[in-house]
Amino acid sequence: LRAIVRVLQERLPGVDVLLAVSPLVHDLGGAESGRIFPRVLNAMSDPRVFYRVDYTGVPIGICIEGARLASHGLLHVDHRLLTRDVQELSILVSCSLVKSNIFVPPFNKYNRDTETICHEHGTELVKWEDGWLHAGHNGFDPTHDKYYLHEHDTSADRLREWLST
Repeated sequence: LRAIVRVLQERLPGVDVLLAVSPLVHDLGGAESGRIFPRVLNAMSDPRVFYRVDYTGVPIGICIEGARLASHGLLHVDHRLLTRDVQELSILVSCSLVKSNIFVPPFNKYNRDTETICHEHGTELVKWEDGWLHAGHNGFDPTHDKYYLHEHDTSADRLREWLST
């Protein structure tokens, strides 16, 4: 992750790097590096499969110079599938733990409850619809200023190559 951020900072001076953190994660035993939950959970419809976590906390080492932290919810779960009260708990507690007023919804999924909660608590809601593009699925355009990526699906070398296209 540090190498990825370093490449961004070297190639794009003044870049605003936002690291989205979910404090409750699964133990993958190094099998799926950079992921916080097993890939197979993507196929499941019941959000409760995400509740069986192994670790809690905000990794101290994730504080990288020049990067800001954002909440990604207590759990990496589609917040649309949670009740309003549970969404509010997830957003507020995770923002508190990562010391941020920015919420990046997992899977880019949110609903009116998510928007209302964020508005009521002065939390910035990062919406995919506001022009965010995935670095792995879109070519690099130096005039575009909103890209996101996941540590598990990129590397510093791949990022260098992408930025050169």
